[in-house]
Amino acid sequence: MSIRKRTTKIVAKRHDLNYFKRMSRVRAWQWWLAAVALAAAGLWFGTTTLLRGGTLLSAGPMSSSHAVFGERCELCHVPVVAATRWTPALGMRRHVPDSACLSCHVAEPHHPAESTLHPRCSSCHEEHVGATHLAATRDAGCTQCHAHLETRDGVVRVAREVSSFAGNHPEFRLLRTATESERSAATALVFNHAEHLKAGLKGVSGPVTLACSNCHAATLGADGRQGDGMQPVKFATSCQSCHSLEFDRHVTAQAPHDTPEKVHAFVVASLTEFARQHPEVVAAEIRSWPQQPPLPGVAAMAAPRNAQQWLQASVFRAETILWRERCGLCHKSDQRLPVNGGLPVYQTVTQPAKWMPGAVFRHPAHRAVACEDCHTQALTATGEHAVLMPTIATCRRCHDGHSSPQGPALANGHAESGCFLCHSYHGPETAALTVKGLALAKLARR
Repeated sequence: MSIRKRTTKIVAKRHDLNYFKRMSRVRAWQWWLAAVALAAAGLWFGTTTLLRGGTLLSAGPMSSSHAVFGERCELCHVPVVAATRWTPALGMRRHVPDSACLSCHVAEPHHPAESTLHPRCSSCHEEHVGATHLAATRDAGCTQCHAHLETRDGVVRVAREVSSFAGNHPEFRLLRTATESERSAATALVFNHAEHLKAGLKGVSGPVTLACSNCHAATLGADGRQGDGMQPVKFATSCQSCHSLEFDRHVTAQAPHDTPEKVHAFVVASLTEFARQHPEVVAAEIRSWPQQPPLPGVAAMAAPRNAQQWLQASVFRAETILWRERCGLCHKSDQRLPVNGGLPVYQTVTQPAKWMPGAVFRHPAHRAVACEDCHTQALTATGEHAVLMPTIATCRRCHDGHSSPQGPALANGHAESGCFLCHSYHGPETAALTVKGLALAKLARR
């Protein structure tokens, strides 16, 4: 039996080398199925886009501040294909232009004459990440300039390199630049915090132990909520219950906590009225002068001979007690207190509403922390240091850089330390929130 010989040419002739030029039944079905799938996907996408708008392309839930917009994505996002009279807008561009933000918010540029970089609003304020506060921006938005600060004129008026609060942030300017004497003279008051925080102080109704809240109260907003700052300490509500302004045993009323001129007028009027109503008492004191011990450091007064001299002597004694023992206990004077009937000149008392006007600080956010935990100097201050602001080291004990403003709260109690907590990029004024007749301040609270 002979063996059949097959060459490559013979084998090649058995295969149709032009098969790809003709459509087979299987390939035809494949093309038709692919076309139908693409058409169905396009039909689904077009239908859902018309029915659901931009929510189909949403990257995530909106913040609580912008939740009032609902599904009106076009208020912020520019469509890829603008709407016409017959067709709706298609697609939404990812990046929101600044013009969309400025149509609602009044935001001033950040040092436009000095800064060399002005980022977009959306590069710092991240939307579609949940109910996060939009002001809780990441530090990268700040450190892109402040880590190596450069200005247009080459003059840097603040710290040149600040990369984080817990790292190389400088000491607060108030504590860094003000001298000890400047801080002592800031309020023109002499107040011994350490003495007032001792236990068992002598009170009107017995021993008392004071707390910071006995004198310092938070401000209240128009809605009755606790404000960010502290109210000025008032003598009538915080001090007078222990430090009375009595000046004479014959007058039950206390002197007003006012200027020396008004105090002098009140003392003269009160003693004159007493002399008019009780001439027999005045006559008895003139006959048996003096009935009261002499004042320390004041020469003995000559015995009065008539009611007018009694009035002058009584006014002098009462005002000497007031100027030296009452008013002079807290108020500073640039001159020696008068002893011959003159009026003293005290320094003007100042109680700033904000000691650090360039920073944002909210006392309600720190209500879980005791006052003395931050104002540590209050326990030892004897009156020479009227400004008891916490140092940056005190703040870093909690704000230590181990908590992210965009992340979940940590179980170990670390507090956020982002730049946004204390610094306002757009200036100290709250941005106005009005758009298209809609007042957003009531709907989008900070």
